[in-house]
Amino acid sequence: MRVPRSNFPDAFVRTTALDGLYRRWLAARAGARLPPYEDVALGSLGQVAEQLALIVQDESGGFRIVRFGETFRKWLGQDGADIPVEDLRPECRLALGEVIAAALRFGEPSRALAHVVSDGIVETYNVVAFPLKSRWGPPVILACMEDRNERYSLVDTMFSATDEGMLALTAIRDEEGRPNDFQIISVNDGACRLLRRTQDKLQWRRLSEIDLNLEEHGVLAQLRHSLETGERRQFEISFPGAEGIRHVKIGISPVRDLLSVTLTDIAGVKAREASFRLLFDSNPVPMWLYDPSTLRFLQVNDAAVRHYGYSREAFLGMSVLDIRPEETRETARAVLQNVQEGYEAEEAWRHLKADGSEIVVYPYLRVLSVDERPAVLVAVMDVTERRKAEARIAHMAHHDALTNLPNRVLFRERLDKALGGIRERDEKLAIFCLDLDHFKSVNDTLGHPIGDKLLQAVAERFRDCLGERDIVARLGGDEFAVIQPAVKTPAEASILARRLIEAISAPYEIEGHQIVIGTSIGIALAPGDGNQPDVLLKNADVALYRAKADGRNTFHFFEQGMDSRLRARRALDLDLRNAMAAGEFELYYQPVITARSSTVSGFEALMRWHHPERGMVSPAEFIPMAEEIGLIVPLGEWALLQACTEAANWPEDLSIAVNLSPVQFKSRNLVPAVVNALESSGLAASRLELEITESVLLQESEINLATLHQLRELGVRISMDDFGTGYSSLGYLRQFPFDKIKIDQSFIKELADNPQDAAIVRAVTGLGISLGMTITAEGVETEVQFERLRLEGCTEVQGYLFSPPRTASALGPFLTGRELTEILGARPTILALVPSDGSAPEQKSSKLACADKLVS
Repeated sequence: MRVPRSNFPDAFVRTTALDGLYRRWLAARAGARLPPYEDVALGSLGQVAEQLALIVQDESGGFRIVRFGETFRKWLGQDGADIPVEDLRPECRLALGEVIAAALRFGEPSRALAHVVSDGIVETYNVVAFPLKSRWGPPVILACMEDRNERYSLVDTMFSATDEGMLALTAIRDEEGRPNDFQIISVNDGACRLLRRTQDKLQWRRLSEIDLNLEEHGVLAQLRHSLETGERRQFEISFPGAEGIRHVKIGISPVRDLLSVTLTDIAGVKAREASFRLLFDSNPVPMWLYDPSTLRFLQVNDAAVRHYGYSREAFLGMSVLDIRPEETRETARAVLQNVQEGYEAEEAWRHLKADGSEIVVYPYLRVLSVDERPAVLVAVMDVTERRKAEARIAHMAHHDALTNLPNRVLFRERLDKALGGIRERDEKLAIFCLDLDHFKSVNDTLGHPIGDKLLQAVAERFRDCLGERDIVARLGGDEFAVIQPAVKTPAEASILARRLIEAISAPYEIEGHQIVIGTSIGIALAPGDGNQPDVLLKNADVALYRAKADGRNTFHFFEQGMDSRLRARRALDLDLRNAMAAGEFELYYQPVITARSSTVSGFEALMRWHHPERGMVSPAEFIPMAEEIGLIVPLGEWALLQACTEAANWPEDLSIAVNLSPVQFKSRNLVPAVVNALESSGLAASRLELEITESVLLQESEINLATLHQLRELGVRISMDDFGTGYSSLGYLRQFPFDKIKIDQSFIKELADNPQDAAIVRAVTGLGISLGMTITAEGVETEVQFERLRLEGCTEVQGYLFSPPRTASALGPFLTGRELTEILGARPTILALVPSDGSAPEQKSSKLACADKLVS
């Protein structure tokens, strides 16, 4: 403890001499860190000199007492000089060592309280160390020892300080020298309380004079035996008292004819033992006690018997190692034999039941004393089912619940690991991003339960055609991803991509439905296309978009520049979403000509988008995107209402044709939209012609056929557009009685030079005539094509030979003059091929004629 700079506390300083020494030390300090030795230790010190010792530090760093006075000699218990501090008695060595270290560390006087025990008497001293500067080497210590004149009996102190009862007995012997009674020569307060007697009723009394029934409880016999044999003994007795049964543990230590007896109240211990027994036996947690030296079971509770299946007798004949798998026993032995106060396992232990089944438990061990010997209490928590549940939860967290394939989280982890592997081994790997083509139509047509089973079947095909090292995951919806490690060349990735396309595209038989889908694949190669998971997945996704744009059911590798095209596509997507609200869409109208009379019979409405920065955006670019993002439904409804409203102002014998997207049929709002357009515009239903492609009947045929019949009942006319380009056009004519068939322009382009195209046109025309349907030829650009179609019996024609699509305000001549010669003059072809925007006729024809085959 450090000494204050001003003075010592009064409670600590006993003499004015010591206080004077401290003041002398302060005066000699004179601003220096330590005062010189000569200024403090030399000269007249008076009576305090007998209390001083000079301590110096030797070369080894230890301290030596080179001289000391009478008080120190008495405290140290030895004479002489030049005594190493380390050679002193422990109590002296520790006290001096403490004050010396503190004085040197702080550069100020340090003090401590020191004791000496001699013949059972404790003496108390104050010791103060003054650090001094030395001219001949390290600092020296001037130690001052002060006798506090405090003495007390250690035995009395111990007797009075303990709550335990303590008695000192002397034997009373009979004539033959045998002990027949005992006299109490000393007793403490603890014994008085336990025996319920005052001190004057106990001290100097014989035990036989005290009414405690000691003979009945065998106490006197125990005392005589201990006295005769010299053995220490401990035993317990219980005897009735005014407050109930008292439980006392008695300890006996003989010394010649004297006996030292301790009395300990163990009522609390007995109560705890009873509580322990109650908790142990009836606890629902399996518990047991074992001997740490032998590892044998000492006790087991009923829960352990039930849980493990061993009988209690079987348990008590076993070692705790017997319930461990053999390969874990030696490791368990080291733990079970060396438990200190307690032990909680950081990892679960494996245990064996009586039937040989294995369980997983967390043990909790505590050291107890049972029947005066150590024992270890074990409680186990069976976490077998919890572990299984956790394993299931962990599996669910990393696997897709429907297909049991790894999910996006696990795929990312494995991709990280795979990328780390190729960096170490200087290898490559391929990342595949896959979309299922036409999967949405399966969900919409056959329902999600069939769609879910289809996904499960797809997952099985992935497992069947991938290698052991390949990793497949379902990222969500109909999106999958594959890691192909150790790829040497892109050709290996191409082979796997073709194998996947072939496997996924093969027909499926699910609950009586034959389903055909495909898959589009984007491939990125590491490290060339990136060495980070996010970069690789993004690049593979970009390549997937390219594969889908190339017609689906194919694959494409990532190439530099694709990302910029994708960003441009996304920008177009955003612009498209804003275009409708901004009023950037407009309908153009292309006249339909009656072939025989060369008169205008109606118009086809075609969608145009005037982008404020891009200019005119091709329908071939924005219509598929509008279908993909779901904008085609409100856009189609707007076009339908706009076209009907415009046509209502035309002569009543002119019709208006509006293209419908297959997506509009899926919305289930098509019929109400047509009714609304007719009612809002006032257009007669017979003047409205709705054009569909055969893909409408390819998907959800029964539902879409019902929708077509509803539209027919409204009085509108139904046309099949792009006839002849599908897989089963003739079959569709049996499914629904169309009013019109439109021959695709691909058959018209080379009509004059290709006999096959001519034969197809002739056959379709004849078929239409026999079925009572109007036949319209699209994409007519030359007079030769027009004359040939007229000769084949084609009902109607349309194309750039007669007029490009025009704005509503530019239709005037076609509405007032019905004959082409009246409208276009003597050279209709030349006039018709000059677009209103001034672009070259060939460019206009090739660019917009194809685009206009899409939905308006």
